[in-house]
Amino acid sequence: MVKISKKHAGKTKYSKEKKLETKRVIKKMHRESEEEIAAAVAIRNNLPYLDLGLIPVGEDDVKIISERDSHDYNMAVFHKTGKNVKVAIINPQDVKLKERIEKLREEKGWDISLYVVSQSSIQKVWDIYKGAPLMENLDTIRLSLSGKDLEEFEKKFGDLLSLKERIKEIPITKVLNTVMAGSVKMDASDVHFEPQEKDVRVRFRIDGILQDVGNIPSDTYRSILSRIKMMSGMKINIRDIAQDGHFSININRDRKDSKDKSSDDARFDVRVNVIPGNFGESTVMRLLNQSDVMLNVEDLGLRGLAYEEIKKQTERPNGIILATGPTGSGKTTTLYALINKLNVPGVKVITIEDPIEYQIKGISQTQVSKNKDYTFAKGLRAIVRQDPDIILVGEVRDDETADIAINAALTGHLVLSTLHTNNASASIPRLIEMGVKPSLIPPAVNAFIAQRLVRRLCPHCKKEYKPAKETVISIKKILAIISPKSKIEIPKEIPSLYRPIGCSRCHNLGYKGRVGIFEVLTINEEIEKLVMEMAGETDITRAALENGMVTMAQDGILKAAEGITSMEEVWRVTGQTEFLEELYEKLMAQALGRATLVDKINFEKAKNSFKDFKKFQEVISAAKTKDLSKIIFSAATLMDVGDIHIEPEANDVKVRFRIDGILHTVATFPLNEYPNVLGEIKLLSGVKSGAREGVIDSRFSIKFDDDIQNIKEKSVDIRVSIILGGHGETVVLRLLSKATVELDMSKLGFRKQNLDKILKEIEKPNGIILNTGPTGSGKTTTLYALLKILNKPEVKIITVGDPIEYQIEGILQTAVTEKEGYSFSDALRALLRQNPDILMIGEIRDEETAKTAVQAALTGHLVLSTIHTNNAAGSVQRMINLGVSSSDIISSTNAFVAQRLVRKLCECKKKVNPTTEEKNKIAKILKAISPKTGVKIPAIKNIYKPNGCQKCNNLGYKGRTVIGEVFIIDRDIQELINSNATTLELNDKAISNGMLTMSQDGILKVLEGETTLEEIDRVAE
Repeated sequence: MVKISKKHAGKTKYSKEKKLETKRVIKKMHRESEEEIAAAVAIRNNLPYLDLGLIPVGEDDVKIISERDSHDYNMAVFHKTGKNVKVAIINPQDVKLKERIEKLREEKGWDISLYVVSQSSIQKVWDIYKGAPLMENLDTIRLSLSGKDLEEFEKKFGDLLSLKERIKEIPITKVLNTVMAGSVKMDASDVHFEPQEKDVRVRFRIDGILQDVGNIPSDTYRSILSRIKMMSGMKINIRDIAQDGHFSININRDRKDSKDKSSDDARFDVRVNVIPGNFGESTVMRLLNQSDVMLNVEDLGLRGLAYEEIKKQTERPNGIILATGPTGSGKTTTLYALINKLNVPGVKVITIEDPIEYQIKGISQTQVSKNKDYTFAKGLRAIVRQDPDIILVGEVRDDETADIAINAALTGHLVLSTLHTNNASASIPRLIEMGVKPSLIPPAVNAFIAQRLVRRLCPHCKKEYKPAKETVISIKKILAIISPKSKIEIPKEIPSLYRPIGCSRCHNLGYKGRVGIFEVLTINEEIEKLVMEMAGETDITRAALENGMVTMAQDGILKAAEGITSMEEVWRVTGQTEFLEELYEKLMAQALGRATLVDKINFEKAKNSFKDFKKFQEVISAAKTKDLSKIIFSAATLMDVGDIHIEPEANDVKVRFRIDGILHTVATFPLNEYPNVLGEIKLLSGVKSGAREGVIDSRFSIKFDDDIQNIKEKSVDIRVSIILGGHGETVVLRLLSKATVELDMSKLGFRKQNLDKILKEIEKPNGIILNTGPTGSGKTTTLYALLKILNKPEVKIITVGDPIEYQIEGILQTAVTEKEGYSFSDALRALLRQNPDILMIGEIRDEETAKTAVQAALTGHLVLSTIHTNNAAGSVQRMINLGVSSSDIISSTNAFVAQRLVRKLCECKKKVNPTTEEKNKIAKILKAISPKTGVKIPAIKNIYKPNGCQKCNNLGYKGRTVIGEVFIIDRDIQELINSNATTLELNDKAISNGMLTMSQDGILKVLEGETTLEEIDRVAE
């Protein structure tokens, strides 16, 4: 029995192990095949397949359907733009799913596109529903630990986790120390304090991505900010201008895995930038640690020919090596790694920086000083006379610096510097544009290094999976054009890729640390010939690829295939993704303190008379002087008026409302009552009633009594302009009503073909989009509607306006004040130091703003702005007139949008037959529409005329809509710009390539019964 028992026990043990092994094999087979199964299902159902593990997915998009619906129907929204919604599904044949999709189409009016995905893909979306701030992730990790692991965790993060409960009890110094220590232990590069309406948001930028830490009370932040300003050498009592400063801290990093134990007790230099905002001053602190840049060239992530070329070019005694890429792409780290290699006895190294970020032993460092007129150019000229062997210039940012740097490289010095372009090939046209002769570039330039930083997958928790054949084919196509000269072994197969998961080692983020992806361009005979011919970026790139250059995207894909990073990261930083991230919490708020209260009695007077101007005149004539403004404000709000004009004339004062873009006289009142009305407006505007100036600009708000019911909004912001005229001071009041402004691109009136083009262009990670048109054409509304789409949590958006017209939650907004010397160009330079992803500039009105905006676009930022031209094509010449070169326009511009606002016919419109003259005019404009527009040309049958009813105040029109044109900078347009083509030539080429002009768009709306021919003639050429 004993023997039987033993034999039986052995069999049992073997059976259990066999079962476990079988389960592991089945699980592996399932994991490896699920993407291929999903791709096969897609093919059978004639639907596209998608691997959501390769692309970023935004939380806002995901959460437009409930978590319960997502799980019940095995579906997930992963991208939404306007009414266009992309939905991931697992089983296209699911009857209940089909019914739910149809119901969503009917109820929401969505245009739904379906994509088949795997269970793992949809799980990624479901995980987003559980998404939590960084502190909650740490709390979750703490609950899963015990013993020594828990002790070590508490030692590192205990103070930070308990900060929320203890913040009122501990000294401000301790609060700041805790936040700074937490940021260091999480290896954060920046700490952001962002004031909101009720509290202050704290975020850490970890591995290039902003992570929510939590919120602190506003009063605590004010004390923290005072402490930071004092430590940074800033003026504590100055709160309305941008300030820069720095201080140092010593913090124990306690990094268990660190190879450099000497770095545990680390000294950090903290660079501080503070800018004014609506809820208070926004603060960004950048942490700079010496050990972080003391890398070897071998540790950067260069490989193959790229590594060999950099090693070879740094050994040359002269020439220039230029690192290029956006802010935060690791250029400084690369240059310091090269300096570390070159910094040997017997060699003199001098740097000129802005500012000096890291102190390096054995080299001479100097920094530019704007106050002392010590620029890069002047510093570089002085350095050359110091007999250096190697020179590091922080940035080549102007023609003079470029000229001196190139000449230094040609006269026996090795020069290292940075240049702002999006890739290596673009650096050559950029240097030529900066005045460097093409003949000097080949002998002077050793190498161009373009780079980005991608997050490393956490080695402890990354998950391997087998991609579908479609994904593998796509990857192989990109890698197939890598030349054998690159000295890189291209993988024959892509058996697996990796996904981020999250664990205690990476704070549940799935990533830990970053690595560079590079492209290195050196100049051989073929490229030298192209440089001399002033060839374009595309031709240079093609030649460089043939000679062994690997692009950043290719380098990134190779690193993803090796499990170093994820494909999602590669698409994110190289700009090859169509998707953006989700909504921010509120950062800034309204800065309006002065307001007038409208009571119910005066509101009712306006309400009962505003639909009939004669009746409204009677109310104004009978009103007391002190009530006049309140009645006028009430009527204007009820009528959705854009502007109120109060204009003194010889015998009386005229009140005019701009309704749907057209001024209408609605009432008059006696001249003797005007001083009181004007005095009240001046007091509300913060101006002395007796003050008389050429132009007075200010703001206040109208607030309506709580007893007033059925009003769209209880408070309306007013922008005031008082101008000294012939009969006295004229007042223009612009109503910035949030209720009347529809910040929804799908509702502004853009035709689908134009809207699709605009939405495609804003999905690009960098470049300029300019909206052009006269004042009052809706340009600002369009830009804010675009910002509403772009407003995602891992994207930092900053706007600079004159003034701030609309407040949007989650966007940092600042206003220029020309009188105090805070101009658009000043603000723009300050805002770039806040490390934004997207910038909106109210208007490009001068050369400095234009050039700064272009440079921002060329250095990885998406820039939205307005400019004054008659049509979209005319924007090219306008930018050239502002000093922007043709090559910079080509490199930086995504699109020019032109628009006008036309009045929409009221429902009381009447149908008429067009006259012969009208018919011929319509036919002529329709004939010029290119088939490439995708627009269906309607038959010319009937048109409509305004009629007039009570709903439209007998005007015949109610509301406005956009007519627009979108001028895309495609290859044909680029060539024409390069050849100095006229605006007419550019416009004609754009039309032949499929641009719909404003006139054409307007005529289509006439035939659709939306507006009239008279309206199109009024606003369009």
